Amino acid sequence: MTESSTENKPVASSATGSERRLYIALGVLALLGGALYLQTEGKKAEIKSLSGEVAAATLPTLSVAESIKDNATKIVIERPSDAAEGAAIAPPERHTLVKEGAEWKLSEPLSALANQTNVESLLSSLPKLKIKEQISSSAESYAQYDLSDDKATHITVFEGDKVALELFAGKSGGRGQTARLPGQEGVFVIDGYSSYLFSRDTKGWRDTSVLKFETEKVTRVDVVNENGAFEFKKEGDKWSGRFKKGKAGALSAIKDFESSKVDDLLRAYKSLNATGFGDGKSLSDTGLDKPLAELTITIGDAKTQVLFGSNAEGSSRYAKLPEGSEIYTISSWASDWAFAEESKFQKKKDSGED
Repeated sequence: MTESSTENKPVASSATGSERRLYIALGVLALLGGALYLQTEGKKAEIKSLSGEVAAATLPTLSVAESIKDNATKIVIERPSDAAEGAAIAPPERHTLVKEGAEWKLSEPLSALANQTNVESLLSSLPKLKIKEQISSSAESYAQYDLSDDKATHITVFEGDKVALELFAGKSGGRGQTARLPGQEGVFVIDGYSSYLFSRDTKGWRDTSVLKFETEKVTRVDVVNENGAFEFKKEGDKWSGRFKKGKAGALSAIKDFESSKVDDLLRAYKSLNATGFGDGKSLSDTGLDKPLAELTITIGDAKTQVLFGSNAEGSSRYAKLPEGSEIYTISSWASDWAFAEESKFQKKKDSGED
């Protein structure tokens, strides 16, 4: 029995050695496999990186200098009309902005002073435009991305006679803003594009400011309307108020006059903006041939007057400045002061008072 056990020991030792060699072989194989995998993945990453570099190198560029803000002379924006579904396709809306001296003016679809801030915001955004990637190389994709001639927003910016930038903007989605370039077939994604800067309607491109002044410098306010005439004068840091009913008679102190009401009036006019315009309407159409109310604001020796006519949209009123031809529409929040009754400037009575 002892002899038999002694004879079996080398067999057990031999089997253990074989298993050890097998494990070593498997370990070496695993290391080789891991090395091969890492080498393959590295090659893939390298190829991908090189492909990206090649793709980026072949993309067109939008090189708009910061100087565009000072050197631009004309901007033309054509965008599709917002036609109702099923309606006939309307011609695109075309807005042309031209720089005259230091000011931008709207020359198409009508002639008017432009909103300087809105034009400057657009120009400031142009140097930030960058082409990020190309998602199609075929013109057949234009309709899919709203880049066909009847769907795209066409933007052209000039420096003198030279085109500084031209592009067509289409849909904006998860990948970004799509665009196409003239003479370059394909659909691109661009960074830095803010659609609201380019999609304003005519009113958005016009200067809507009517009045702007510092209330602290106002020394006198006069109001004339169908109720009578008001005269307000600054006395120290308070206002005095006088009123005469109708056209006859003399001005007399307003009973229970509340000085702060004049301050409220001035707040409504200190940065007065039009809510719209009376384009195509005559003075007689708007009641401005015979104004229904007049508001005069005096600062030192300078007087600024606003004339008011009949009702426009809703409760707003048509208005104009005596020296200008532009007809505005003014919200009731401001225009109601020009049509005020005496009670609007009086202290409110307590409910218990007669």
